[in-house]
Amino acid sequence: MTLNLTWTGNQFLDPSEQAEQMITATKSIDITNKDDVWGESVATAVAAHFDVPEEFVRVGAGATQLIDTLLRSAYQGLVVDVTPNFHLTATVSRQQGWNYTSVPVREADELLPALEPYLDRPEAVIVLCSPRNPLGYQFDLEDISALLGRARGLVVLDEVYADFAPQTALGLVAQHPNLVVMRTFSKAWGLASLRIGFAVSQAFAREDFRFWLMPNSVSGVAQRTALQLLAEPGAVHDSVLRAVACREDLAAGLRKIEGVRVWASDANYLCLETPYARAVVAALLEAGYRTRLLHDLKGYPEEWPLGLRISVPRESELDAIVECVTRVHEAAGRLTTAHR
Repeated sequence: MTLNLTWTGNQFLDPSEQAEQMITATKSIDITNKDDVWGESVATAVAAHFDVPEEFVRVGAGATQLIDTLLRSAYQGLVVDVTPNFHLTATVSRQQGWNYTSVPVREADELLPALEPYLDRPEAVIVLCSPRNPLGYQFDLEDISALLGRARGLVVLDEVYADFAPQTALGLVAQHPNLVVMRTFSKAWGLASLRIGFAVSQAFAREDFRFWLMPNSVSGVAQRTALQLLAEPGAVHDSVLRAVACREDLAAGLRKIEGVRVWASDANYLCLETPYARAVVAALLEAGYRTRLLHDLKGYPEEWPLGLRISVPRESELDAIVECVTRVHEAAGRLTTAHR
Protein backbone atom coordinates (compact mmCIF):
# COMPACT_ATOMS: atom_id res chain seq x y z
CA MET A 1 0.00 0.00 0.00
CA THR A 2 1.31 3.45 -0.94
CA LEU A 3 0.93 6.36 1.46
CA ASN A 4 0.14 9.56 -0.45
CA LEU A 5 2.45 12.25 0.90
CA THR A 6 1.74 14.62 -1.97
CA TRP A 7 -1.58 15.59 -0.37
CA THR A 8 -1.01 18.43 2.10
CA GLY A 9 -4.08 17.79 4.19
CA ASN A 10 -4.03 16.69 7.81
CA GLN A 11 -2.53 13.17 8.08
CA PHE A 12 -3.26 13.14 11.81
CA LEU A 13 -7.04 13.21 11.75
CA ASP A 14 -9.01 9.97 11.59
CA PRO A 15 -11.24 10.13 8.48
CA SER A 16 -13.92 7.96 10.10
CA GLU A 17 -14.03 10.25 13.14
CA GLN A 18 -14.33 13.27 10.86
CA ALA A 19 -17.23 11.58 9.07
CA GLU A 20 -18.89 10.94 12.43
CA GLN A 21 -18.50 14.63 13.25
CA MET A 22 -20.28 15.47 10.00
CA ILE A 23 -23.09 12.99 10.68
CA THR A 24 -23.57 14.32 14.20
CA ALA A 25 -23.59 17.91 12.99
CA THR A 26 -26.09 17.33 10.19
CA LYS A 27 -28.59 14.89 11.71
CA SER A 28 -31.32 17.51 11.84
CA ILE A 29 -30.63 19.11 8.47
CA ASP A 30 -33.40 19.26 5.87
CA ILE A 31 -31.51 18.69 2.62
CA THR A 32 -34.59 19.66 0.56
CA ASN A 33 -34.21 23.26 1.75
CA LYS A 34 -31.45 25.85 1.60
CA ASP A 35 -29.39 26.46 4.69
CA ASP A 36 -27.65 29.70 5.66
CA VAL A 37 -27.39 31.58 2.34
CA TRP A 38 -24.23 33.53 3.19
CA GLY A 39 -22.74 31.34 5.92
CA GLU A 40 -23.33 34.04 8.52
CA SER A 41 -23.51 31.55 11.40
CA VAL A 42 -20.09 30.20 10.44
CA ALA A 43 -18.74 33.75 10.15
CA THR A 44 -19.93 34.42 13.71
CA ALA A 45 -18.24 31.25 15.00
CA VAL A 46 -15.04 32.00 13.07
CA ALA A 47 -14.92 35.51 14.52
CA ALA A 48 -15.23 34.16 18.05
CA HIS A 49 -12.69 31.35 17.58
CA PHE A 50 -10.03 33.43 15.82
CA ASP A 51 -10.72 36.67 17.73
CA VAL A 52 -11.54 38.91 14.77
CA PRO A 53 -14.49 41.28 14.27
CA GLU A 54 -17.50 39.47 12.84
CA GLU A 55 -18.11 42.15 10.21
CA PHE A 56 -14.65 41.42 8.77
CA VAL A 57 -15.44 37.75 7.98
CA ARG A 58 -16.86 36.26 4.77
CA VAL A 59 -17.45 32.54 4.21
CA GLY A 60 -17.07 30.79 0.86
CA ALA A 61 -16.56 27.42 -0.81
CA GLY A 62 -12.93 27.07 0.28
CA ALA A 63 -9.98 29.40 -0.11
CA THR A 64 -9.94 28.57 -3.82
CA GLN A 65 -13.35 30.13 -4.45
CA LEU A 66 -12.61 33.03 -2.14
CA ILE A 67 -9.35 33.96 -3.88
CA ASP A 68 -10.94 33.53 -7.31
CA THR A 69 -13.92 35.72 -6.37
CA LEU A 70 -11.77 38.37 -4.70
CA LEU A 71 -9.47 38.68 -7.70
CA ARG A 72 -12.42 39.07 -10.07
CA SER A 73 -14.00 41.64 -7.74
CA ALA A 74 -10.87 43.66 -6.98
CA TYR A 75 -8.85 43.56 -10.22
CA GLN A 76 -7.89 47.08 -11.32
CA GLY A 77 -5.18 46.47 -13.89
CA LEU A 78 -2.37 44.38 -12.39
CA VAL A 79 -1.93 41.15 -10.42
CA VAL A 80 1.45 40.63 -8.74
CA ASP A 81 1.93 37.00 -7.72
CA VAL A 82 4.74 36.15 -5.28
CA THR A 83 5.87 32.75 -6.50
CA PRO A 84 6.13 29.86 -5.94
CA ASN A 85 2.53 29.87 -4.86
CA PHE A 86 -0.64 27.87 -5.42
CA HIS A 87 -1.20 28.24 -9.17
CA LEU A 88 -4.78 29.56 -8.83
CA THR A 89 -3.80 33.23 -9.11
CA ALA A 90 -1.82 32.61 -12.29
CA THR A 91 -4.56 30.41 -13.75
CA VAL A 92 -7.38 32.91 -13.13
CA SER A 93 -5.29 35.82 -14.40
CA ARG A 94 -4.45 34.04 -17.64
CA GLN A 95 -8.02 32.89 -18.16
CA GLN A 96 -9.20 36.48 -17.83
CA GLY A 97 -6.41 37.94 -19.96
CA TRP A 98 -5.31 40.17 -17.09
CA ASN A 99 -2.03 41.99 -16.71
CA TYR A 100 -0.16 39.48 -14.57
CA THR A 101 3.40 39.32 -13.31
CA SER A 102 5.17 36.60 -11.35
CA VAL A 103 7.71 37.73 -8.75
CA PRO A 104 9.91 34.82 -7.63
CA VAL A 105 11.00 35.06 -4.00
CA ARG A 106 13.27 32.39 -2.55
CA GLU A 107 14.55 33.59 0.83
CA ALA A 108 12.28 35.43 3.26
CA ASP A 109 14.36 38.61 3.27
CA GLU A 110 13.92 38.96 -0.50
CA LEU A 111 10.21 39.78 -0.22
CA LEU A 112 10.20 43.58 0.12
CA PRO A 113 13.06 44.22 -2.34
CA ALA A 114 11.38 42.00 -4.93
CA LEU A 115 8.05 43.86 -4.57
CA GLU A 116 9.61 47.33 -4.55
CA PRO A 117 8.57 48.19 -8.15
CA TYR A 118 4.90 47.53 -7.35
CA LEU A 119 4.36 49.05 -3.91
CA ASP A 120 3.46 52.52 -5.17
CA ARG A 121 0.95 51.25 -7.73
CA PRO A 122 -2.63 51.43 -6.36
CA GLU A 123 -3.92 49.16 -9.15
CA ALA A 124 -1.62 46.30 -8.12
CA VAL A 125 -3.21 43.38 -6.25
CA ILE A 126 -0.33 41.57 -4.51
CA VAL A 127 -0.89 37.87 -3.75
CA LEU A 128 1.36 35.75 -1.54
CA CYS A 129 1.12 32.69 0.69
CA SER A 130 2.45 32.26 4.22
CA PRO A 131 3.40 29.57 5.21
CA ARG A 132 4.75 29.17 1.71
CA ASN A 133 3.91 26.30 -0.59
CA PRO A 134 6.13 24.39 -1.19
CA LEU A 135 9.05 25.94 0.74
CA GLY A 136 7.17 25.80 4.03
CA TYR A 137 8.42 28.86 5.89
CA GLN A 138 6.28 31.72 7.13
CA PHE A 139 7.04 35.36 6.41
CA ASP A 140 7.74 37.33 9.56
CA LEU A 141 4.80 39.45 10.68
CA GLU A 142 7.03 42.52 10.82
CA ASP A 143 7.81 42.09 7.12
CA ILE A 144 4.13 41.60 6.30
CA SER A 145 3.27 44.70 8.30
CA ALA A 146 5.97 46.69 6.50
CA LEU A 147 4.61 45.48 3.17
CA LEU A 148 1.08 46.51 4.12
CA GLY A 149 2.28 49.91 5.27
CA ARG A 150 3.92 50.62 1.92
CA ALA A 151 1.62 48.91 -0.58
CA ARG A 152 -0.99 51.25 -2.05
CA GLY A 153 -3.01 48.38 -3.47
CA LEU A 154 -4.70 45.32 -2.01
CA VAL A 155 -2.58 42.55 -0.44
CA VAL A 156 -4.07 39.04 -0.47
CA LEU A 157 -2.39 36.73 2.05
CA ASP A 158 -3.11 33.03 1.59
CA GLU A 159 -2.83 31.43 5.05
CA VAL A 160 -4.30 28.00 4.35
CA TYR A 161 -1.49 26.30 6.32
CA ALA A 162 -1.36 28.81 9.17
CA ASP A 163 -3.05 26.45 11.64
CA PHE A 164 0.27 24.57 11.70
CA ALA A 165 2.31 27.76 12.18
CA PRO A 166 3.29 29.69 15.33
CA GLN A 167 1.68 32.95 14.19
CA THR A 168 -0.99 34.39 11.92
CA ALA A 169 -1.56 37.73 10.23
CA LEU A 170 -5.20 37.83 11.36
CA GLY A 171 -4.16 40.28 14.09
CA LEU A 172 -2.98 42.72 11.42
CA VAL A 173 -6.38 42.99 9.74
CA ALA A 174 -7.73 45.67 12.06
CA GLN A 175 -4.62 47.82 11.48
CA HIS A 176 -4.40 47.53 7.69
CA PRO A 177 -7.45 48.17 5.48
CA ASN A 178 -5.63 46.82 2.40
CA LEU A 179 -5.12 43.31 3.85
CA VAL A 180 -7.25 40.25 3.03
CA VAL A 181 -6.37 37.00 4.82
CA MET A 182 -7.58 33.74 3.29
CA ARG A 183 -8.11 30.63 5.44
CA THR A 184 -9.57 27.19 4.87
CA PHE A 185 -11.12 24.24 6.70
CA SER A 186 -9.62 21.87 4.12
CA LYS A 187 -6.17 21.40 5.66
CA ALA A 188 -5.78 21.29 9.45
CA TRP A 189 -9.54 20.99 10.00
CA GLY A 190 -9.90 18.01 7.65
CA LEU A 191 -12.92 19.13 5.59
CA ALA A 192 -11.37 19.11 2.11
CA SER A 193 -14.32 17.32 0.49
CA LEU A 194 -16.85 19.76 1.95
CA ARG A 195 -15.30 22.93 0.42
CA ILE A 196 -15.53 25.64 3.05
CA GLY A 197 -13.19 28.46 4.01
CA PHE A 198 -13.25 32.08 5.09
CA ALA A 199 -11.70 35.44 4.28
CA VAL A 200 -11.00 38.20 6.79
CA SER A 201 -10.59 41.86 5.89
CA GLN A 202 -11.39 45.27 7.28
CA ALA A 203 -12.45 46.17 3.75
CA PHE A 204 -15.49 43.87 3.98
CA ALA A 205 -17.07 46.22 6.49
CA ARG A 206 -17.10 49.03 3.90
CA GLU A 207 -20.24 49.39 1.81
CA ASP A 208 -18.21 50.50 -1.23
CA PHE A 209 -16.00 47.38 -1.29
CA ARG A 210 -17.14 44.93 -3.94
CA PHE A 211 -16.73 41.25 -3.07
CA TRP A 212 -19.20 39.32 -5.17
CA LEU A 213 -19.60 36.04 -3.34
CA MET A 214 -22.17 33.66 -4.75
CA PRO A 215 -25.21 33.00 -2.53
CA ASN A 216 -25.68 29.39 -1.39
CA SER A 217 -22.15 28.49 -2.53
CA VAL A 218 -21.42 26.64 0.72
CA SER A 219 -23.62 23.64 1.48
CA GLY A 220 -25.48 23.33 4.74
CA VAL A 221 -23.57 20.11 5.40
CA ALA A 222 -20.25 21.97 5.17
CA GLN A 223 -21.46 24.86 7.32
CA ARG A 224 -22.86 22.69 10.09
CA THR A 225 -19.78 20.48 10.18
CA ALA A 226 -17.53 23.52 10.45
CA LEU A 227 -19.71 24.84 13.27
CA GLN A 228 -19.40 21.48 15.05
CA LEU A 229 -15.60 21.54 14.82
CA LEU A 230 -15.36 25.18 15.91
CA ALA A 231 -17.51 24.38 18.94
CA GLU A 232 -15.41 21.30 19.80
CA PRO A 233 -11.93 21.90 18.31
CA GLY A 234 -10.00 19.60 20.65
CA ALA A 235 -9.33 16.80 18.15
CA VAL A 236 -8.13 19.27 15.52
CA HIS A 237 -5.85 21.06 17.97
CA ASP A 238 -4.38 17.75 19.17
CA SER A 239 -3.76 16.64 15.59
CA VAL A 240 -1.95 19.90 14.83
CA LEU A 241 0.32 19.45 17.83
CA ARG A 242 1.18 15.93 16.63
CA ALA A 243 1.80 17.18 13.11
CA VAL A 244 4.17 19.89 14.33
CA ALA A 245 6.06 17.45 16.57
CA CYS A 246 6.44 14.95 13.71
CA ARG A 247 7.50 17.74 11.35
CA GLU A 248 10.31 18.74 13.67
CA ASP A 249 11.41 15.12 14.23
CA LEU A 250 11.42 14.42 10.49
CA ALA A 251 13.33 17.62 9.76
CA ALA A 252 15.92 16.81 12.42
CA GLY A 253 16.50 13.38 10.92
CA LEU A 254 16.79 14.64 7.36
CA ARG A 255 19.16 17.46 8.33
CA LYS A 256 21.73 14.85 9.38
CA ILE A 257 22.06 13.71 5.75
CA GLU A 258 25.00 15.32 4.00
CA GLY A 259 24.07 17.25 0.86
CA VAL A 260 20.42 17.86 1.80
CA ARG A 261 18.95 21.29 2.51
CA VAL A 262 15.82 21.02 4.63
CA TRP A 263 13.90 24.28 4.60
CA ALA A 264 12.55 25.43 7.94
CA SER A 265 8.82 24.76 7.81
CA ASP A 266 5.80 26.25 9.55
CA ALA A 267 3.39 24.09 7.54
CA ASN A 268 2.57 20.36 7.58
CA TYR A 269 5.12 19.44 4.91
CA LEU A 270 8.85 19.71 4.38
CA CYS A 271 10.77 20.96 1.35
CA LEU A 272 14.09 19.22 0.69
CA GLU A 273 16.66 20.30 -1.87
CA THR A 274 19.06 17.66 -3.13
CA PRO A 275 20.71 16.97 -6.49
CA TYR A 276 19.40 13.40 -6.14
CA ALA A 277 15.76 14.47 -5.82
CA ARG A 278 14.50 12.24 -8.64
CA ALA A 279 16.25 9.21 -7.18
CA VAL A 280 14.86 10.03 -3.73
CA VAL A 281 11.29 10.31 -5.06
CA ALA A 282 11.67 6.98 -6.90
CA ALA A 283 13.13 5.24 -3.83
CA LEU A 284 10.41 6.59 -1.56
CA LEU A 285 7.72 5.42 -3.98
CA GLU A 286 9.25 1.95 -4.04
CA ALA A 287 9.21 1.99 -0.25
CA GLY A 288 5.52 2.96 -0.26
CA TYR A 289 5.58 6.77 -0.03
CA ARG A 290 4.39 9.01 -2.87
CA THR A 291 6.06 12.43 -2.79
CA ARG A 292 6.23 15.41 -5.16
CA LEU A 293 9.17 16.80 -7.13
CA LEU A 294 9.34 20.57 -6.71
CA HIS A 295 9.76 21.13 -10.44
CA ASP A 296 6.54 19.19 -11.11
CA LEU A 297 4.62 21.95 -9.33
CA LYS A 298 3.08 24.54 -11.66
CA GLY A 299 5.10 27.73 -11.87
CA TYR A 300 8.06 26.49 -9.85
CA PRO A 301 11.18 28.38 -11.03
CA GLU A 302 13.13 26.14 -13.41
CA GLU A 303 16.48 27.60 -12.37
CA TRP A 304 16.04 26.74 -8.68
CA PRO A 305 17.74 23.63 -7.20
CA LEU A 306 16.15 20.20 -7.52
CA GLY A 307 14.12 19.03 -4.58
CA LEU A 308 10.93 17.45 -3.30
CA ARG A 309 8.06 18.12 -0.95
CA ILE A 310 7.04 15.58 1.68
CA SER A 311 3.82 15.92 3.64
CA VAL A 312 4.46 15.05 7.26
CA PRO A 313 3.24 11.50 8.04
CA ARG A 314 2.45 9.91 11.37
CA GLU A 315 5.09 8.93 13.89
CA SER A 316 5.39 5.32 12.71
CA GLU A 317 6.60 6.37 9.24
CA LEU A 318 9.32 8.89 10.14
CA ASP A 319 12.31 6.58 10.53
CA ALA A 320 11.58 4.72 7.30
CA ILE A 321 11.51 7.95 5.31
CA VAL A 322 14.79 9.21 6.80
CA GLU A 323 16.43 5.83 6.18
CA CYS A 324 15.26 5.80 2.56
CA VAL A 325 16.61 9.29 1.83
CA THR A 326 19.85 8.39 3.62
CA ARG A 327 20.33 5.26 1.49
CA VAL A 328 19.98 7.23 -1.75
CA HIS A 329 22.60 9.75 -0.67
CA GLU A 330 24.99 7.13 0.63
CA ALA A 331 24.71 5.21 -2.65
CA ALA A 332 25.29 8.40 -4.64
CA GLY A 333 28.33 9.18 -2.49
CA ARG A 334 29.83 5.77 -3.08
CA LEU A 335 29.28 6.12 -6.81
CA THR A 336 30.94 9.53 -6.84
CA THR A 337 33.94 8.18 -4.92
CA ALA A 338 34.28 5.24 -7.29
CA HIS A 339 34.43 7.56 -10.31
CA ARG A 340 37.23 9.68 -8.89
